[in-house]
Amino acid sequence: MRRAPSISIVMPSYQQASFLEEAVRSVLDQQGVDVELLVMDPGSTDGSRELLLALKEDYGDRLQLHFAPDDGQADAVNRGMALAKGEILGWLNSDDRLRPGALCTIASCFSCADPRWVYGRCGIIDEEGRQISRPIVWYKNIRGRRFSFYKLLTEDFIPQMATFWTRSLWEASCGLDKNRHLAMDYDLFLRFARIARPLELDSYLADFRVHRDAKSSRRVAAHMDEAFRVVCEHAAGLGWRGKLCLVLHRVYAARTKLIYRLVKP
Repeated sequence: MRRAPSISIVMPSYQQASFLEEAVRSVLDQQGVDVELLVMDPGSTDGSRELLLALKEDYGDRLQLHFAPDDGQADAVNRGMALAKGEILGWLNSDDRLRPGALCTIASCFSCADPRWVYGRCGIIDEEGRQISRPIVWYKNIRGRRFSFYKLLTEDFIPQMATFWTRSLWEASCGLDKNRHLAMDYDLFLRFARIARPLELDSYLADFRVHRDAKSSRRVAAHMDEAFRVVCEHAAGLGWRGKLCLVLHRVYAARTKLIYRLVKP
């Protein structure tokens, strides 16, 4: 077994004081790993800055705070990744959380094997941190098995907050497209998949939080439309397989829109 790699997590945050402390502690309270957290806040006015400065006293240099304007979430993540020192990288939004032991699992994966990127499972929680939407979690777990690039074209089943990658893969993929505001992770993972196949884990690594102020909850239709544009770009030149993936993606997206209309957070 090789030496456990260092890990850097980038956390873009804006006006998320309600969930911010839990998100920060979910990263920096991880045991048995060398981890740093870089929080990128472009100017929150809800008490986030004061909260982060107080947390800085608890965690010292392991918590890096960057208060500067940015051009959106993707730009904030890119800026954080450029400053990160870790060998393994990840991105956690400030309303989500890692599960205890998640980073130890990730460090072990990259120590024992030689993957370029890894994704695990992710729960869904409400504003109070209670597990919800178990059928959706079950479905995504099933879809996430036996990865293939063509399957990913039909539907985004990879949980962003439970995905980690090497610095070399990030650099080879050129990071996030800052012109995308909703499906930038989907585009990134499709570019990752063109370079290397991921390692799939059965372990739960994180929780995705659903709440009324979340961008993903408020703009479902717009998110689905941007995801389709991403797929059109990646399916270009793939012949009949690419065309079939586009059709299936449309079908899955229509179903997802219907579900969100029927079950709102």
